[in-house]
Amino acid sequence: PVTPPSATGKTYYVSPTGSDGNNGTSLATAFASPQHAADVVQPGDTVLIAAGIYHGTLYAQTSGQPGKPITFGSLGDGPVIIDPSTPVSGWTQLSGSVWQATASFTPVAVVINNVPLRQVTSASSVSSGSGNWFLSGNTITADFGNATPASADLVVPSNNGSQTAIGWYNLNDLVFNGLTARGAGAGGIQGYGSNVTVSNCVSEFNAKAGIAFMEMQGNANSGNQALYNLVYQNVLLNLPRGNNGYANAGGGWSGGLVFSYTLNGVARGNVVYDNGGEGIISFGQYGGTPATGGTLFEQNVAFDNWSMDMYISGQPNGVARQNILFNHPMDPATLMYPPSSSQWSTGSPYKFTVCFSLSDEYEAATNGVPVPINTQVYDNLMAGCRVGIMEYAEGSPTIALHTLKNALIANNTIILPPTTPAGTYTAGLYFLNNQTPDTNTVVANNVIYAFDKTEPVVMMEGQAPLPGVTFSNNIYYNAATPNAFATAPSGSSWLTFAQWQAAGEDTSGSRFTNPQLVGVNQFQAQASTFYNTGLSPYDPLNAAPAAGSAVIGAGIALSPFSLSLSATPFSSANPNARNAGAF
Repeated sequence: PVTPPSATGKTYYVSPTGSDGNNGTSLATAFASPQHAADVVQPGDTVLIAAGIYHGTLYAQTSGQPGKPITFGSLGDGPVIIDPSTPVSGWTQLSGSVWQATASFTPVAVVINNVPLRQVTSASSVSSGSGNWFLSGNTITADFGNATPASADLVVPSNNGSQTAIGWYNLNDLVFNGLTARGAGAGGIQGYGSNVTVSNCVSEFNAKAGIAFMEMQGNANSGNQALYNLVYQNVLLNLPRGNNGYANAGGGWSGGLVFSYTLNGVARGNVVYDNGGEGIISFGQYGGTPATGGTLFEQNVAFDNWSMDMYISGQPNGVARQNILFNHPMDPATLMYPPSSSQWSTGSPYKFTVCFSLSDEYEAATNGVPVPINTQVYDNLMAGCRVGIMEYAEGSPTIALHTLKNALIANNTIILPPTTPAGTYTAGLYFLNNQTPDTNTVVANNVIYAFDKTEPVVMMEGQAPLPGVTFSNNIYYNAATPNAFATAPSGSSWLTFAQWQAAGEDTSGSRFTNPQLVGVNQFQAQASTFYNTGLSPYDPLNAAPAAGSAVIGAGIALSPFSLSLSATPFSSANPNARNAGAF
């Protein structure tokens, strides 16, 4: 995108043909490095960066001011790439397109011409045309395909946890627009502060988070926005699919797009996929105070992220709406280690793959505050995930404190995968057996479609009815069995819908019937043959009900949809608008 010159201060320029000895005030006298521009700007200034690959960092040094942000943006003549990775030299050709070199650091991935190679466990698995790479110590053996080390655009991120491509630290009122961050040993675009906007950016091939608004006590961390970004193949420390040993060694993986301990963050219009942790996440609170929470996730597409595509944990007043969340079936050929029972408790690639998780992790619960509170999850499309919407908590203290309070799960369409992945379980909705009863939580107007007799549309840890949760006006369907409700983990106790209602659940307006979703058969066929057909990851799914479907007119009016948000219609030309929920 084209970033406009400053209207409130000076405009500086950066170009690969520039010099840091210039004054930077025109393209003819541009600086050579984005970092030099960051060192001189003041509130209200804008830095326009010409297309090119800049080997280095962009760390903001000064805060903007309200109404006078400091902007770092693309000039508009092509991709602006900030890449702090250390080059690998001294390549030796072993045979064909297979080359070998020893890095001065510990690599975590090899990316050639924007294609990540697949890590394998032996050098013998790296052959011409394999697309594989192998690591022994710091020595890389890689298949360069049709390229050579001299001709390739090569990115080799390290395990340097302090290396960020684009960063800000305890700074406020900043804008980063139209930039690409790649190859960092830590996060691609990350920092601490308030009123920071990251828009139209690409964050790819970084060892940890793609874009992260991070925690810093003493800074409000409020009003941060991620708008229309592409966040792809990050958290490479935890790929492929979380089974490369990093998760087994204690976890600590990040997400693709992260709001950590922040207030009133917004993620809108982002595409987030193939990251080695959660996709889009809002996490953490300070002592239960209202200083964190209120995150809005809307109109994002998140898919094929390792653990969860979207995750709200330990923060009150979160809203997730109008998102598309989905997973393709895993291709076993892409896994570093094959699934096995020994992998289940640590790094199994089938362990997570959840569309949306409504959670509280141990750190939040030990503050003595039961969460999630006032969380709303509505008008989302979820498909192909092992679990559609999952309630999750950690540790025995968490189980005692965790409750759903004033939660809304409504108007979502959830389509399960055609079959249950080996060694695990599936569910449309998964609820915990909380020792402290839930309160004032509504599950209504959802459509849940399952294909396989091992797939419950709703699974509970305990017997129905679930105290404090009202189910109403939902449409359920399992094409293979009427025994579609489970009241124990992994579906060890199955109920029909009539038995489900007899147990006291879903007695108002809900039905077990085929919703006649237009594209569901095509989805089933595509999902089962995805590995061999080369289907695009953006294959469309028409989840609308056909004429005459039982879904039409079966919902109930929900007052929580009247939110205290702007009713201005959303559009790319008006990115700060928030719909009021009248969909």
